[in-house]
Amino acid sequence: MVNHINSSTGTLRSGDSTQLGRVASQQPVAPLSRVVEKKEDSARRQGAGNQHTSSMLVQTSRAHRQAAQAESAMQALKEANSLLGQLRNMARRSLNAQENKKDQLQQSLHQLKGKLVRLTREASYGGEAVLHHDLTPKLDGDTQTEQFSIKGMRLNTMRQQDEILRFQFEEGQPSSVRAKIESHHSTDEIAVVLDKAFAPRDIKVGVDRYGDLSFTAPKEAWPEIRRGVWMSGGGQVLPSGSPVKAKVENRDKGQVEPQQLEFGKPQSTRKALADIDRMMQKVAQSLAQIEKQQQAVVQQLEEVSRSITAKSGVINSDGSIEASWLQAPEDVSLLLIDNAVPTLLAQANATRHNVVALLEPAV
Repeated sequence: MVNHINSSTGTLRSGDSTQLGRVASQQPVAPLSRVVEKKEDSARRQGAGNQHTSSMLVQTSRAHRQAAQAESAMQALKEANSLLGQLRNMARRSLNAQENKKDQLQQSLHQLKGKLVRLTREASYGGEAVLHHDLTPKLDGDTQTEQFSIKGMRLNTMRQQDEILRFQFEEGQPSSVRAKIESHHSTDEIAVVLDKAFAPRDIKVGVDRYGDLSFTAPKEAWPEIRRGVWMSGGGQVLPSGSPVKAKVENRDKGQVEPQQLEFGKPQSTRKALADIDRMMQKVAQSLAQIEKQQQAVVQQLEEVSRSITAKSGVINSDGSIEASWLQAPEDVSLLLIDNAVPTLLAQANATRHNVVALLEPAV
């Protein structure tokens, strides 16, 4: 049971008639008749107020979620950068280490690489990953794609008849797609047919400036595609008979993933060192990008804050009660109630993640 409320006008305690008298003399008490509103005006005000409040809550919740998600991504990127630095130092040592110490260094390199791969896969916020396979941040509203090519399709040969092309994926759904290529189809027309066939996999097909087929998929789908695509046809565009594994190549030749780092031989270790430097540069760029996004979110929150009036919304400017559902006792100052609401809310000391949880509607 609440015994008292602190405010700038003093302390109000239950059962203290003297204190009630002082508060009543300091602040005007709104007559009960002013609480009663016309039914139409009340409904209109309440509807407009609910819409405004809902809009503000949605904007605030979205902004806090974006900020919390970005903070999780930044934390993961900083940890990844630390692991990459350790890998770089240890790899350099392994190149000049004595033979009796190389095995121990190789084991340590393998363990550090395992930590980095797990971080890339497991770093999350709200059950959703915050890093892509190549250590780029994965944030709401930031759509990223991968462009790749599938080698082995003969598009410029003379075709005597129509052909059915079949593509089977080792992972993901649907596991297979098929397309009918007519004998007279040009490369552009083949791209249109394949684009429709690959649509269930969210893969787009087009023609690049060199006249070759170009495939584009969401960045998060690339690991599944890269693990294996098998294809077969009628002997014209694709070989007939048993499916053959396609050579799938990313168009970004400089892309590196933690799991691709190898330290078994001096040559592979030198390559891994160059790859680590590229990854560290990419992490630094991602951190700078998130910093800019965080500043934009902070500005958004400030704009939302400025759009909300300083009062709690209980009392209108003319002294009447905004909420038709509230009826205050005759001996309690309405201004005291209005001041108490923000005072109580200001006592909350929550993290941004808790703010998001509080703002989200209950299911």
